[in-house]
Amino acid sequence: MWTSTSMTIPESLIVSLMGLSVVMATLICLALVVLAFSRVMESRNAVADRSAVSRPAPEPPGISDEVCTMILAVICEELHAAPEEINVTSIRELK
Repeated sequence: MWTSTSMTIPESLIVSLMGLSVVMATLICLALVVLAFSRVMESRNAVADRSAVSRPAPEPPGISDEVCTMILAVICEELHAAPEEINVTSIRELK
């Protein structure tokens, strides 16, 4: 490659530019891979959202909407879950 013990300024500039171009090309490829993975994950989430069947919770007799909302909020807080992840089928008092 080089026969002398030191490089001239034009040779060192060429080596530096080659190194920078390799780093930039690698970063561009990595960014494209991340974009591809994010699009694949978005499409999976969209398919999962479309396939999920949302059923409305039945209205419990004698309990107001405010009380039902408060009970659901407490349950979500305890389970560390979003309200959409929980399906409430009935609310009744345990004796």
